[in-house]
Amino acid sequence: MLRLRNHLFSDVRAAFPPPHHHPFSTTTPATSPARFAAEEYLVATCGLTPAQAAKASKGLAHLKSPANPDAVLSFLAGAGFAKEDIAVGVARFPMLLCCKVDKTLTPRFAQILSIGLSPAQISRITSIVPQIFVAPSMIHRIQFYLSSLGTFDLLHVALKRYPYLLGQKLEVVKPNMALLLQCGLTASDVAVFAKLLTRKPELAKEIVACAEKLGVPRNTGMFKRALRAVQCFGHDSIGAKMDLLKATLGCSEAELALAVRRAPQILTISEGNLSRTLKFLKVDVGLKLQYILLRPPILGYSMQRRLVPRHYFINILKAKGLVKENIDFYKAVCISEKKFFQKFIDPHRETIPGLANADATACAGKIPHGIKM
Repeated sequence: MLRLRNHLFSDVRAAFPPPHHHPFSTTTPATSPARFAAEEYLVATCGLTPAQAAKASKGLAHLKSPANPDAVLSFLAGAGFAKEDIAVGVARFPMLLCCKVDKTLTPRFAQILSIGLSPAQISRITSIVPQIFVAPSMIHRIQFYLSSLGTFDLLHVALKRYPYLLGQKLEVVKPNMALLLQCGLTASDVAVFAKLLTRKPELAKEIVACAEKLGVPRNTGMFKRALRAVQCFGHDSIGAKMDLLKATLGCSEAELALAVRRAPQILTISEGNLSRTLKFLKVDVGLKLQYILLRPPILGYSMQRRLVPRHYFINILKAKGLVKENIDFYKAVCISEKKFFQKFIDPHRETIPGLANADATACAGKIPHGIKM
């Protein structure tokens, strides 16, 4: 192991260009600068935006020269890190520029390489959790998640969802992961619920129990949607959300319970959006409340990108006698954009000039004016 570690160290060091010739610098640094202008350095050399630099520079106020930041940037560039990843990592954790190359970055980089990650993968993680170089315990946790989730891509998804995942002790994470797997979630699903993994196990159990109380059984495809809704609002707020939904929809408790079982995601729709969508479906489209409640996913579709355009085109086709009057609006809404075009637009391109071109206008939430009903 010692021989391997020394070999890694030598390979890493060999890849580093001299500190003052890293690829980020566009100018030759002065030999003895009067002062270190951190904010300007972060913009010109690291690629941060002025706003990011203004915030990040506060953590570098103690630096007297660019010597150490130059060495850090040269190390990361020489190790194969992407310039964009370095910029994002520095913006998140400016103290990365204060790390010692020999004492901190070199051994930690070698340690992460030894658990099976490539330089490109380490670069991607650094853009999300740059603290991995100053917190050795995070490296052990990375190894655990690689083993548990199975692939680097799922680890990356989990960290993007919740960057603080690597900061939680595994004693908390392991029982929560086991619970989610027992509920029928896959490794891909677990990665999406990264935040839930860090909750106290007792709270995680309460969230799962609350999702079950919505009438959605475990080991079903709909359960993860119920779980997401509960996690979004908190298990102690779901009751209030259900009351609000019932009042907004104007339905009975039994009707609402059935709708939520069929589409738990409607719990995440804001009151304003729900009211506008419901009004459109009832007034403009002419749907009955019972029809909507039996097909609750329709409430979650975007009015601008899905409901309004498709209603507009269907009305045109009805006016021309090209589709049946009793066409099922829900079925027309559910199908993909490609299938909708194949079924409703493509067959009538020549019959109704401008029909296909009007789609972009309709998708922007505006009614096209070049087509007559």
